[in-house]
Amino acid sequence: MYGLKLLTIVVTVTQSWGLNFTEYVFGTNTNFLPAAFGDFNSDKLTDLFVVTEDGKTVAVLMSQLEPPLMLAPGPEGGPNCTYKSIKIHNVAPGDFDGNGAMDVMIVSYNATIKSYQVYILWGNSEALNADGKTLKKMTLECGSEDMPLLTLSGQPLVMDYNGDMIPDLFGEDANKTRMFWVFGPKRDPPQAVPVNVGNLTDLRLPSSHAFVDLDDDLAADLWVTAKGQYEVWMKSNEGFKLQRTIKLPAVVNGQTSFADVNLDGEVDALVPACKDSGCAQSAVFIYSYGHTKWIELDINFKDSSENTWKYPYQSLPDYRYTDTITLHVGDYNLDGYPDFLVTLINTQGKPRVTLMENVKCDQTCNVYPRKFVPKWNLFEKFGDTVLGTFCDFQEDGTLDILLVRKDSEGKYQLGVYKDPTEYDAVFVKVLIPTGRCYGSDCQYKNIPYGTNQPGPSITYTITTATGGLQCSRATQLSQTAHYALQLPYTVFGLGRNWNFVEELKVGVPKGNNTKTLSSSFTQIIPNSQLIVIPYPMQHPDRWVSKLFITPSKAMLMTGGALVGTCLFVAIIIGILHRREMKQDKKEKQQDSHKFHFDAM
Repeated sequence: MYGLKLLTIVVTVTQSWGLNFTEYVFGTNTNFLPAAFGDFNSDKLTDLFVVTEDGKTVAVLMSQLEPPLMLAPGPEGGPNCTYKSIKIHNVAPGDFDGNGAMDVMIVSYNATIKSYQVYILWGNSEALNADGKTLKKMTLECGSEDMPLLTLSGQPLVMDYNGDMIPDLFGEDANKTRMFWVFGPKRDPPQAVPVNVGNLTDLRLPSSHAFVDLDDDLAADLWVTAKGQYEVWMKSNEGFKLQRTIKLPAVVNGQTSFADVNLDGEVDALVPACKDSGCAQSAVFIYSYGHTKWIELDINFKDSSENTWKYPYQSLPDYRYTDTITLHVGDYNLDGYPDFLVTLINTQGKPRVTLMENVKCDQTCNVYPRKFVPKWNLFEKFGDTVLGTFCDFQEDGTLDILLVRKDSEGKYQLGVYKDPTEYDAVFVKVLIPTGRCYGSDCQYKNIPYGTNQPGPSITYTITTATGGLQCSRATQLSQTAHYALQLPYTVFGLGRNWNFVEELKVGVPKGNNTKTLSSSFTQIIPNSQLIVIPYPMQHPDRWVSKLFITPSKAMLMTGGALVGTCLFVAIIIGILHRREMKQDKKEKQQDSHKFHFDAM
């Protein structure tokens, strides 16, 4: 029945518009606002954390292998928590008490005190029996909405301050004092660690701080968005130390995103910006850590009808997700060069999510070798889309696009676009969980899995078809505030390079001794998912890796061609063998009719 439903979906949509995969993924339950991704029940499938339209309920849409791929909350679905007085503005899953079960941080805004309030919904799981075969059932403690854990002036960044694989927070308290809030292995209030550096400006609102590897040492650094400048902080024995400040690239600056744009093995900062105060001239600027200036990328914001699109700088009161200018990064065509999704508005003030494809820049580009080309009509049939982000719903290594649209009745609905193009390209998918034990997991020699972990860094090297080297770098879950909607894994497109990935290195955030803990893996098969479990954490040479291969269509076609060739050869051999048997039988019959003189 599900196969027939999928076939119906495929047949009824024209290939030029791609596939509307919404019903296959969500069924009929689409009136949710996406908030975060994470593997809530540790079944190696990515679940979706959502918020209801009124902001009062947070729920987990559990992922499964059969359609609908995302189960709505209920007896068979994931947990949900409903509140009366708070309105949820952000969600960030993580293991904030280090017990191996996923917790959920929610952030609400209190208009009375003009501050953000942080709550932790603690997750619980059954411990394994001695036989190690008892299934885990994950639950959430919703807690009281009258007792926030923290009160902050802005939304916090989830990061790992002390390298213990337990998420911590960075931000400003209600008194505008910069702080790290460090969580431990108990459910006690986090320890507040002030940033003791003088002459610091206030943090910018909305913030786009990041916990990302900028100096290529496989350990995450701290990128801070402050008023009037960006700041880069490096980890030292005394904590994080300010290394440099960077001027803002334009008059109006959006959220900073990070990607290896030109595939040179270094992470670049991308900032959507406006070159005038009214945001009539939109642009994207790029900054590489080893350079000293911002570069404006070549992007044409006029569509084929010469209509100019721009960023929704002033939040559109009738549309959600338009209060921040955000780029959601992902390699949708697996060519190795990351693309991004952004929400733009036309001259009538109507929003639409637009895919910006990363392509090679021709001779007209003297400043930067890559540019972004808008795909204007890709999501036109979805209507007024206000948010677009990437997700691998089928866990096959190819990124689908999750959209949020506003329907004719004014309600927000989830939509899923699947690119119908079969790219002759391969990928490698890398996931690094916390590796924290739950209960007696490690006692009974069960490999711990863990949950979402911010800050692990990954880099790979592969030999291309032309004999050169291709490398790229990324940091897992580098941003969490303002619905960053980053995935808990990294998908690297390898292009048409069918060689083994010669080396893949992973590193986790530095601890107090400032030593980078990293490990390398060689000869990784393309089109595979590599799960690296950093356990035991202090012994990288013993980290566990699990490789899951996803056969591509090309591999299946090659296998089919091989099987077909073998069958054809077998048929020829069979025919020849049968002819030979007939000939032998005929010769025997002729021989039996001969007169044998020797018998006289």
